[in-house]
Amino acid sequence: MNIWIFNHYAAAPAHVGGTRHYDLARHLLEKGHDVTIFASSFNHFSKKEMIFKDNNSNFQLDTINGVNFIWVNTPSYRGLLGRARNILSYTIKSFQRAKRDCGMKKPDLIIGSSVHPLAAVIGYLLAKKAKCRFYFEERDLWPQTFVDFGKVSAKNPLAVGLYKFEKFLYQKADRVIVLFDKAQNYVRSKETDHNKVIYLPNGVDLSNYKKLKRSDSADRIFKSLEDKFVIVYTGSHGIANHLEPVIELFFRLQDNPRLHLLMVGDGARKKELIALANEKRMKNITFADSIPKSEIPYLLNKADMSIISIMDSPLYKWGFSMNKIYDYMAAGLPLVMIANPSNAGSLLEVPGIKASNVLEENERAISLYFNNPDTLKHDSRLLKDYVRKHYSWEVLSDKLENYIYQDVDKEEADEKII
Repeated sequence: MNIWIFNHYAAAPAHVGGTRHYDLARHLLEKGHDVTIFASSFNHFSKKEMIFKDNNSNFQLDTINGVNFIWVNTPSYRGLLGRARNILSYTIKSFQRAKRDCGMKKPDLIIGSSVHPLAAVIGYLLAKKAKCRFYFEERDLWPQTFVDFGKVSAKNPLAVGLYKFEKFLYQKADRVIVLFDKAQNYVRSKETDHNKVIYLPNGVDLSNYKKLKRSDSADRIFKSLEDKFVIVYTGSHGIANHLEPVIELFFRLQDNPRLHLLMVGDGARKKELIALANEKRMKNITFADSIPKSEIPYLLNKADMSIISIMDSPLYKWGFSMNKIYDYMAAGLPLVMIANPSNAGSLLEVPGIKASNVLEENERAISLYFNNPDTLKHDSRLLKDYVRKHYSWEVLSDKLENYIYQDVDKEEADEKII
């Protein structure tokens, strides 16, 4: 089966960012499918041009471990206006390229994946032209995210328009893919056939944790941390990542000289977070730059625990699916979540994951593992086993393929009736 995926922000393993669709594609490839990903050449996370550094071509085709990437040359940006220009460039160029390619080899399935909805619109229009199935993957709930974060009112004309846009895509899609466990209820609340919805969270490619790729960057970071019990955070340092409570937690843990927080990544709030740690004269925290996704397993293998913080927002009543959580589980790192337990969803059932928005309880969770090496080893094994059974891309790709073949069987049955 020929599958096309439109994801503006898709990343290759050598880049900074999530590799959801690359990992999914690799496992679909092993099942005999062809997969092509249309992605922007400008990396949203590192804010760097990754492909077109010396030429003015509009497109470049790369095949990475069998997965086809069509890189779309889009303008660099920093602010909102630049990002809007980047989105429009990706939308127009991707549509033009894919429309041309339709004339050579039509897809059997197109997945249009939001962060922004225009990637999904491209998918719908091209699926209509190619007369193939269209799956709408809603990775972020637009505009619900903006409404729940208080950036716009639900009655704002922009929000009203986006809600209508969202409902249109729900209606036109053969399937709606969601990444959050409770987001299925959100989609159904929009008068969408519940049978359309596929819950396909982020996952992890476990092969990356069996044969670790050495990282000089990780070695340099850990050179000064050899005698420390390291609790690691990897990823964006933005407003939505809510990292101030993590700094506050480790300010309270300064009396133990072995406990050390490692924060790897970049983002809009990183300078403020460094300033906050300096203001508090903290010696138990290290900030490091982002490293490629392919080097994350090696880095995590050197740590002892992991940590994230979740803003207590109505948005998270639908759940969340952060790549880093499954990376931490695959590395066997017990996870402390500074979060309202009611927002943690099914993760509360996972051994080795502790969720609380009370810092004293987070302190106790870290102390539990620091003071009990046997408990640390035990829960580490349980985490690895749990992620293998529920969140490996091998399992998740099987799940998606089963839905695809259900649709094929239904289509063939309908044709026989006609």
